[in-house]
Amino acid sequence: MSYPSINRHLAAAGIATVAAATQEQLADAFLKAFDEDLPLGMAHVRDLVEKLDNTTDEAGERAMLTLDPISDEGKQFARLLGPDIPRQILQDHFGVQFGFYNCCKGVVSKTRDGLRMTLAEQMEAQHPNFVDC
Repeated sequence: MSYPSINRHLAAAGIATVAAATQEQLADAFLKAFDEDLPLGMAHVRDLVEKLDNTTDEAGERAMLTLDPISDEGKQFARLLGPDIPRQILQDHFGVQFGFYNCCKGVVSKTRDGLRMTLAEQMEAQHPNFVDC
């Protein structure tokens, strides 16, 4: 996944090379790049975290969000939660655990166990409008 602005954010922080950056500086550059390069996706990540703060379900404090995977916002959301590194950076930043079910459903929980999905939930997550995603 490419984040076009990431090197500019490192340079703005006075960091000449990736090798010269600390893990914290790299994570900060990624977060700034996420905000700049994927603003629609980041808005939904923030919405999902806010939804978690206001939701408690039987599965252990978890919130979900489904987006059309073909839409611009759905594509950006998938670029943030689908790959391991961006998801880890967001987890560390927000202090929560993220998961990505299918091609269109993001989930957030306060614990790793809260991300566990049952087989019935997986079947229900098969959104009928997104069969070609």
